[in-house]
Amino acid sequence: MGPAGALFLTAGYGRRVEPLSLIRPKCLLPWGDTTVLGRLARQTAPQNPDKIRINASRCPDEILGELYEVWPKERCRLYFEERPLGASATLARLSSVLASGSWIVANTDMVLPELDLADMLRRHEETGAAWTVLTGGFPPGGSYTPLRVDSEGRFGGGGDIETHYWGVSIMEPSISTLAEKLQACGGLFTELAPLALERCGELLTFHQKGQWLDMGRLKGLRENILKGGSFIHPTACVSSDAVLEGSWHIGRGCMIGGGTELRDSVMLEGSTLERGRLEEALLPWFCSSSDGERT
Repeated sequence: MGPAGALFLTAGYGRRVEPLSLIRPKCLLPWGDTTVLGRLARQTAPQNPDKIRINASRCPDEILGELYEVWPKERCRLYFEERPLGASATLARLSSVLASGSWIVANTDMVLPELDLADMLRRHEETGAAWTVLTGGFPPGGSYTPLRVDSEGRFGGGGDIETHYWGVSIMEPSISTLAEKLQACGGLFTELAPLALERCGELLTFHQKGQWLDMGRLKGLRENILKGGSFIHPTACVSSDAVLEGSWHIGRGCMIGGGTELRDSVMLEGSTLERGRLEEALLPWFCSSSDGERT
């Protein structure tokens, strides 16, 4: 028997990835033949969550479309937020939805090339934890706020060990019920976790080896997208005498003209390379390149 449900968190301002996020939310950034959200949905599907829920503040139809690629429409429901509430406030708002069984709750601003949800769920059940979070190593470059845990892997009460939250949690209803009672609007780990430790029971980490790829900021985004492998969308139009070198991602409806060169670059949906060379660049949605452009 699988978890009661899976909740994907897609609402957010996306300020760290502007201007890309002005057109599409981060969860719709590409990864191989799917999107960030699509990849996470495929990784979650084998655990057979009974209900599929998602919040969104933009592009609800496109976001639901990603879920419909994996699950029947009747199992999916979207909750629209006119403005992003933040994770704790979203849990509070959806407390009645999360009122039974274990729920997978996942951010959608990262890619996990490997995700061992089966073992994480098994550990959560065996320990009887109220909240289990996926953690791992810090990605190279950048500055990330660490999650502090003790020697037993417990969080919420501080500790001497610093680890990185990988954006996936398994929660019992007591966590969202507490968020509702508190009308929590602060951070998951700064406000909700310390109180949950007092009132809900064990808060544990599940540490996994591998990579956590940041899809929520511009720095490193091109490289992280290309780690999904070279891909040309079936609707893209690529001239037969265009030269593609290294790795590339060419999205839906993209156009690449004759005599052009593209190397180690990403072209998001609707973008156009009419002439010249695009090298180590990320071309935003529905944009045309200038010769030699780097983004």
